[in-house]
Amino acid sequence: IDEELLKQVVSGIGLGADDARLAEEIRNIPAFQLDGVFNAEVYQARLTSQGLSTKQFEREMREQMVMSQLPSSILTSSIVTRSELLDYVKLQDQKRDFLTVLFEPVIPEEEPEPAEDEILAFYDENQGDYQSDEMVSIEYLELDMVNAESGSEPDDEFLRDRFEQQKGRFISPEQRLVSHILIEAPANADEATMQTAEQEAADLARRAREGEDFAELAREFSDDIGSAPSGGDLGWLEPGVMSESFEEAMYALSSANPISDPVQTGFGWHVIQLHDIQPSSGMSFEEARPLLIQEYQAEEAEKEFLEKADKLVDLIYEDPTTLDGAALDLGLEVKIAGPFSRAGGEGIAANPDVVATAFSDMVLVQGTVSDPLELEENHMVMIRLKEHIPAAVKHLEEVRADIIERVKAQRALAASREKATALLAELQNSELALEELAGQAGLEVIPTVGAVRRNFVPDRTVVLEVFKLPPPAEGQTRAAVVEASNGYALVVLENVVDGSLEAGAALNEEQYRRQIANAAASIEARGFMAQLRDAASVEVFEDRLTR
Repeated sequence: IDEELLKQVVSGIGLGADDARLAEEIRNIPAFQLDGVFNAEVYQARLTSQGLSTKQFEREMREQMVMSQLPSSILTSSIVTRSELLDYVKLQDQKRDFLTVLFEPVIPEEEPEPAEDEILAFYDENQGDYQSDEMVSIEYLELDMVNAESGSEPDDEFLRDRFEQQKGRFISPEQRLVSHILIEAPANADEATMQTAEQEAADLARRAREGEDFAELAREFSDDIGSAPSGGDLGWLEPGVMSESFEEAMYALSSANPISDPVQTGFGWHVIQLHDIQPSSGMSFEEARPLLIQEYQAEEAEKEFLEKADKLVDLIYEDPTTLDGAALDLGLEVKIAGPFSRAGGEGIAANPDVVATAFSDMVLVQGTVSDPLELEENHMVMIRLKEHIPAAVKHLEEVRADIIERVKAQRALAASREKATALLAELQNSELALEELAGQAGLEVIPTVGAVRRNFVPDRTVVLEVFKLPPPAEGQTRAAVVEASNGYALVVLENVVDGSLEAGAALNEEQYRRQIANAAASIEARGFMAQLRDAASVEVFEDRLTR
């Protein structure tokens, strides 16, 4: 509703986002970057993987940018006055000194059982605590490729053809570790230039054969700026990487003849040095045969799964009120799951999508078979409601033990409050200090000095309650009974020191200003949306909403 209201408002006042800003926003999205820089190929690939075209994505981005302008303007326009800042600091950084006596509830061993009428009264007043969960049982048909029969083996001719087609998967070609020296001579160079380059390459080949260091010659004379600094090293090469003439010369080399004569390519003349040979390796056809059979059978199983899935959907759509006909036609078993609640259950009921679908209008209200639910790849179910068990108040006997314990706990809690209240009355009517009165009763007084709002000692709830008490008059104290995390406490507030901005604490001041501005901006943004709703005609069909 809020989105639609914002759309109408920004459309009415003519807000927009220009192409330059849109492009900048997209370039700054990390998902579209490579090494911190926007990459068009990555951008296109990411959108394609999500089924989006660039036009769709950019249209959605532009809409988001336009819709965010109005709320952003409200958020950034909030101001903080000096008096607001000082009032906030007074309260936020306030410190309090107080004394605490804690009274924890204790259930005596001899505590009598509550009477029947007391149990019944508690049960009647707290029936909301004893509601059973709404539950459903479902029946479902399941298709899982894992359970598909493996099928027959293909013949050897089929397998050999596939092995030849996919040889690269099974056999690594021979690789050669080589270096080279390039003397540049473009293919369109004149004859004199070409001959000069060839002669220079031939001289370098001779010098290398006579014992000069090939790497040093490459560093000094090679025109290949990529490999020359590393001595002409090209790494391990395999067929199909270099030009045909280069590869022919490279594969003609051997340990006995490791340096080639000049070889011409489109770049000029090369001298090649062979360092090492990595022989071809991999699997023979017989070794690859079991894998090829396994892959074939998996493909056939997937085909069968997809065919069955299509047929199952067609059969269910013909009669969406039952699973029996589809089960009979496809030879499937109608399985049962549940009962389970909205929190899920066991088996397929542990899958959140199954649970959500089981409690959807389609299944729960209309009573029809669900759309296909993919549990994982090539594993799907279609479900139907078998039984609906509405939420209901549990029988008294089911919850009797819990009620008895809670009634006893309530008594103990009330007793702790009575003790704290009695000590407060005694303190107010006595000339004795709290320490003396507590000592007579065997109780501990916990002093707290300079407590701030975020303190957890002596008790988090007690600290929060102490900061709600009005400050005592000068020279006096204020005593009260307050809630504690477990029970009650008597507290005596002795002193309150308001917070203040320390001289030169510019960082703190800026932080406080930001906190106040953010809080005010949030209130203003909510108020703006509330104003839009008040001015619009909004109708919500509650009966169509699901929990």
